[in-house]
Amino acid sequence: METEFVPSGYYWYQIGAIGDANSNNSDGTNVTIRTVFDQVRNDAHSYWIGTLLSTGGFVQVGYLNGLSTTGQAYCCAWFFETFYTPNCSCLPVIGPEGSAGPVGSWHTYSMIHTGNGIWSFYMDGNLLGNSPPPTDPSYLGAGATSSGGHSPAGIAEVAQTSDNKDIIGPAEFRDIQIRKGGAWQQMLSASAYCCTGYMSQTGLPISYGVQEVEGHNNDFLAGSNIRQPATATALWPTSTSPNLVSFTFLDLNGGTFVPDWISLQEPGNINIRYYTSYSSQGIPTSGTGTYTVTYVSWHGVNVAKNSLISDSVLSQTIQGNVFSIPVRIIGRFYSLPVSGATVLTFLPDSTNETLKTDSEGNATLAQLPPGNYSLRVSVPYGVQSVFRTSVSGPINISISVFGIAELLSVIMPPITVAIAVVILALRREQARRASPPAAAPLPITIPSAFCGACGKPLGPAEFFCTTCGTPRARSPQPPPPTLPASSSASSPPPQ
Repeated sequence: METEFVPSGYYWYQIGAIGDANSNNSDGTNVTIRTVFDQVRNDAHSYWIGTLLSTGGFVQVGYLNGLSTTGQAYCCAWFFETFYTPNCSCLPVIGPEGSAGPVGSWHTYSMIHTGNGIWSFYMDGNLLGNSPPPTDPSYLGAGATSSGGHSPAGIAEVAQTSDNKDIIGPAEFRDIQIRKGGAWQQMLSASAYCCTGYMSQTGLPISYGVQEVEGHNNDFLAGSNIRQPATATALWPTSTSPNLVSFTFLDLNGGTFVPDWISLQEPGNINIRYYTSYSSQGIPTSGTGTYTVTYVSWHGVNVAKNSLISDSVLSQTIQGNVFSIPVRIIGRFYSLPVSGATVLTFLPDSTNETLKTDSEGNATLAQLPPGNYSLRVSVPYGVQSVFRTSVSGPINISISVFGIAELLSVIMPPITVAIAVVILALRREQARRASPPAAAPLPITIPSAFCGACGKPLGPAEFFCTTCGTPRARSPQPPPPTLPASSSASSPPPQ
């Protein structure tokens, strides 16, 4: 199929369905594919419709799972690509992350020759882009107006991987259509296409498969966990089955769920039959009258309990290992229920459940498959917490968090002390300002002289005594002031 150059040392796996000669010489094709999420590593997983052209070029369009610039796996982005020589440096045109989502949605991808050797690429009827014009020097060998002697194929692919351990899909492909001379028609028949990519390593066996969906023409699953058929095994048209059976699926709590796909195997027989719809499905008669439910895909996890079903009972119930988990959010210090907390967890296929706790701190994660879960708890006015657990069945989970009560317990004591200190300081300042000011001490007047006759103190301006008339010149100077008793007590004794 693909003619891109692949560096040696890598593996390039492709699995899908290819039309027969009735689909040759098509000038357009499209397919509807269900979006699935894959845990990619240092490679890329893609699901597409493509075909070789009459001139040896190659065109394809679909969606891919890849790694973001931060190394995180994401789902999903549309892409289209053109190749014209084995060593072409042609790069894919890739849409924004999430442009082909969400997980579980269906999108139709188309590639159509729109004239002058140019092919246009679409998703859900919206133009994504065009191939380069034939005059472009890198377009060597292009300019084809049809697929010539080649037929389109719907493919699931692991590109440039180091081993065969990647889990891809499986994705469901429906309604491959081809166009000839402007008229659209269903691809009437197809066979399994299974190979490693062009020029890649072939030392490891392919670990992926493709199978028709039972009872539906032009409908198949391709990817991991699907039995690999022999190359060129016819996938459709499918044969009719005499027994029409409807299935109902129950979780362990008695609620219903609808899996992505299931597989049934007759005991002692290698044949496995695949179903993606469950009302009035044709089931061939089994030699034992029963089938074992070998796979029930729910969020990318097999939740089958290997139960037996009849090949002829009109309506049957299948129980899966799907369960609900009650979650209780409480405070770390006082074990008080935390209401209004948000609990978020991601399921294995990257979808998520988000819910809020009630007034008692309770919430329920519904219909989970077994797996590893990280529960992120956001508390109003509190601190976000992460709780990790591995669950294989129903359990009760209690998560302790720092809620508003715990935060108040940690924050309020030092704040209370600080407030008390400030209040005490303010009260002392108010008391100081409210007390009367201390009276200023009276000045001590030291006389400058005394009257020598009567002893009356004389002021600086008195030149004679106003009492007895004695002149100041005949009056003695005043003695030195007497020290206080405390000061004199510390003086040395007289000699």
